Amino acid sequence: MNQDTHLRPAADGTPTARIVLIATAIMLAALTIIQAGRIDLNAAHAGTANAGPQGSSMVTIDSGLGPKERPYESLWVLDGRGEMLFIYYVENANAGEKALLLRQVIFLPDLFRKARGG
Repeated sequence: MNQDTHLRPAADGTPTARIVLIATAIMLAALTIIQAGRIDLNAAHAGTANAGPQGSSMVTIDSGLGPKERPYESLWVLDGRGEMLFIYYVENANAGEKALLLRQVIFLPDLFRKARGG
């Protein structure tokens, strides 16, 4: 009979490994429930993406500007057919400004060429 520690039964006849696995599963379940309780279900988060049928995609990205509790966002539109990236931004979003301004247009082949050092 093998006398390895992980196979040796506990006092009640239950293998030690099974007890450790059950205890670990209970701890993981408890931690999952605790973390789920911390999620704010009413919060809106940036980073929503949408892909269109004609080769275009859009994503909102936190710009890093503005107040910490409501940072400004930018809208990035990728035109897959034309290989262009358009970056839009609302200048004074928290002041009620609603105008979406085009900030930059990037030709993607040039961007990748520069990234490769060319």
